[in-house]
Amino acid sequence: MLYKLRWLLLAAGLLLPLAANANYWQGQQLTAQWQQYLTDSAQLLQQDAAVLAAEQQGRPAAAALKHNEFGLTGISSAAEAQAVLSFQTPSGGWSKRTDMRIARQTGQQFGSEPNYVPTFDNDATSTQLQWLADFYPQATPQLQQDIAQAIERGITLVLSAQYPNGGFPQSYPLRGSYHDAITLNDHALYQLMQLLWQVANEPRFAMLANSTKTDAAAAFYRAVDWLLASQVMMNGKRTVWGAQHHPLTGEPVMARSYELASLVSSESAKILQLLLRYAPDYPGVAQSLAGAANWFREKQINDKARYRDADGRLALIDSPGSVVWARFYDLKTGQPVFFDRDGKTYNDVSRVSLERQRGYGWYQSVAAEFLAEYAQDKMACE
Repeated sequence: MLYKLRWLLLAAGLLLPLAANANYWQGQQLTAQWQQYLTDSAQLLQQDAAVLAAEQQGRPAAAALKHNEFGLTGISSAAEAQAVLSFQTPSGGWSKRTDMRIARQTGQQFGSEPNYVPTFDNDATSTQLQWLADFYPQATPQLQQDIAQAIERGITLVLSAQYPNGGFPQSYPLRGSYHDAITLNDHALYQLMQLLWQVANEPRFAMLANSTKTDAAAAFYRAVDWLLASQVMMNGKRTVWGAQHHPLTGEPVMARSYELASLVSSESAKILQLLLRYAPDYPGVAQSLAGAANWFREKQINDKARYRDADGRLALIDSPGSVVWARFYDLKTGQPVFFDRDGKTYNDVSRVSLERQRGYGWYQSVAAEFLAEYAQDKMACE
């Protein structure tokens, strides 16, 4: 029976192969709360698979069309709203890199990439919920009802996805492998926390039940607690966070072969901006902000700018007044590190394969935005 169920989920594109599953949960002494979380996730995944299988009636599922930006920049018509609604999974989320301009057909896959159905990666789910909320005032009464129900269901999924310790996986229901890690990469955690804050505080989500808004506020602060507890300490000082953290231990962990466990600059900077804007007076946040600001100042690369040649090779060039940071920093030395598909660590980006130099942002400057905002806030408080 278990084998048959697993085969069904694999065939529907709703489960990763066994070989891809990370050992986050195996051999762990889980509390009843964590065990219930995993049970709920598995049941939700099974329900998604059952709905799609019922639609297919034994026929192969039609593929979903791929589009990096969903094919839309927002919802401007009832037809677009209906199309976006049609791609909401039974569990309540949306998939990434999927064209949502034309309504999903019965039996069609909910996403173009089976391992991300649904997901919070690449702005998925949070974006659709925000779009629907923004279009809600323009909708007909019937469409408003449909949108309100969809948003309520989507927020319920987000709330259900939160781990008992306050973090969030990259995808939920859980997919296995690095998708189960608490994920800052590509701003997944930032997007979810910002969404929770908006639901709790912004008028555009006024259609939601007051209990949902209260739950969203509580979930936001549980995530803040997780961030404060998991901020990486080096030599007794607060630094920033990793791109992914172990869901149970909180330690930074690897994802893909060119994303080894390390400190991450841009995603940490966005999280710090969020804390500065929405929770500056929350216990422990001031110390977190100060420690991270000091770390960023120590790590900034002054008077340099990113440059790519005609072939896409990446280098730093002289640029007076410019400042950048490496995307990743070593957990022991605190020095910039670069990774390749061979899983090796390099201290010079020029040693990384051309394919990875072209395909990844190894130097970034988001931290400058945080430092400027933090300095302005400090001045305003003096």
